[in-house]
Order: sequence, then structure tokens, then C-alpha cells
Amino acid sequence: MTGPRAIGCDGGGSGSRLVLVWDGLRHEVTGGPANATSDLAGAVAEVAGLLERAAAAAGVPCSALAGVPAHFALAGVVTGEIAEEVARALPVPGVVEEDRRAAVRGALGARAGFVAGIGTGSYLARQGPEGFASIGGHGLVLGDEASGAWLGRALLKAVLAEADGLAEGSDLTRAVSGEMGGVAGVVGFAATAGPQEFARLAPRMFAAEGDPVVAAILEEGAGYIVRGLEALGWQAGDALCLTGGVGPRYAGLLPGGMQAALVEPEGSGLEGALALALEQA
Repeated sequence: MTGPRAIGCDGGGSGSRLVLVWDGLRHEVTGGPANATSDLAGAVAEVAGLLERAAAAAGVPCSALAGVPAHFALAGVVTGEIAEEVARALPVPGVVEEDRRAAVRGALGARAGFVAGIGTGSYLARQGPEGFASIGGHGLVLGDEASGAWLGRALLKAVLAEADGLAEGSDLTRAVSGEMGGVAGVVGFAATAGPQEFARLAPRMFAAEGDPVVAAILEEGAGYIVRGLEALGWQAGDALCLTGGVGPRYAGLLPGGMQAALVEPEGSGLEGALALALEQA
């Protein structure tokens, strides 16, 4: 007797996860990074390895997974061409796309609503009868507003503005300046730092209660979230979920209507990918 069969995969820059539902039983495996933009061949190899291990856990050959509804949600799938290339290279056919839709489906479940996914980077999205749409997520150089990386960069810009006499500083900006060796140290750090390095400053900002520089930066980040959600069509009463390591930090800075609409995430991007695969069935 057979039950549901489906494959869901959630792959990102820090790691990947795949779950195989075979005759109603779950077999979940984890692996390394799977970013199709930074390393397409590596992402394909990682997902292929996860498929092999999940099939082995279910006691079947990987070839038996052909025809099983599958959804591969991978970071870096930014064009249709990349999606097609990944799909052709995988040993099991399935839908391949960027990981936002699965993350939103995991957070909201099947309900209509909006998500502000804010961690090291950021994006805003909606799902509902009108379809799925998202904005942002363009990387720290051109975007990722309100994110942990954006916050850290904004703090260092405030350090430099204080040193140049263009703005008032604070206890935190002066402390960071001293630790980094002043203007030269800050500029040297920024010359080679990536988003994760900038984001490591964010926890200190959240701990600096009452710091005026931090308060202004957070207010700017919250303003971006509000404008972006409204651009996506958010209206009073629409469900709103703040996800990621930074997202929930903005809850108290949003307008009252958005605060009243906040809901807790139902699940992860992996669960969202699995749900999308099951829908194919």
C-alpha cells in the first residue's frame, strides 16, 4: 500500500536540506551550501547527493524518484536560464526556482498574506489569490535594506559621519570607532568585508537600547519595510509575518495596523518547498 510521495528541497548559501516523503514516511537529509549563482555545479552536486541519501534512507534507488513531484528552492536561481540549467543537470526532474516562494509558503502556510524576510539580506513578498510577488533582495551594494548587513554598514557610515563633523555620534559609534582604529580602520574593514561581516555588528545595535544613532537607523529600516509592503499591496487586516534573524526586531517599529496583523511563522522554507511539491501531485 502506497501513500503520498513528494520531494522538497531548500538550499542556500550556508547549507541545504531535502525531505523525501515516500509512501507517507518522511526522510530528511542535510548538506552543504547550494547557491546556483555563486557555484552552479556545486549546487547541483549538493542536491544530487541529498537525493541519493534520501533515496537510500527510503530503501529505494535514486532512479525510483523519477516522476515523484519535486520542488527545489535554491538560492541564486535568479533567471529562467539558471533554473533550466539546474533542472537539466539534476538526476530527478522537478520545479527549480529561487527560494523565496518556498520560504513564504513555509511561513504563511496556505493562507494569503505578506512576509518580510530579513536576515543578513532582505526581501519582501506576498502570496494569495492574485499570485506570488516579491521585491528587494538585490544584495548589499544596491539594496538589502533593513537587513543585518545593511544595519552594520549604516552604523559604520554613522561612525564616519561623526568623524567628519557631519552628524552627532553616540556611545556606540565612538566605541566602534575606537575598536576599529578610527576612520582608517573602518574604511579598511569595509574595503574587504562581505555582508556577513557587516551583519555581525547588528546584535550590538539591538543591545544599545536608547542609542540615538541606532534608533534613527532602525527607524529608516522600518520605513523601508512599510513602503515595500504597501507597494506589494498590503492593506489593514492582511496577515504579516516577520522572518529571519532580524525581521522580528522591527515588530515594535511598524505602524499599529501592521503590528496588529503580525502572525507567527508556521514553518520553514523546507516545509514550504514540500508543500509546493505536494500541490503538484
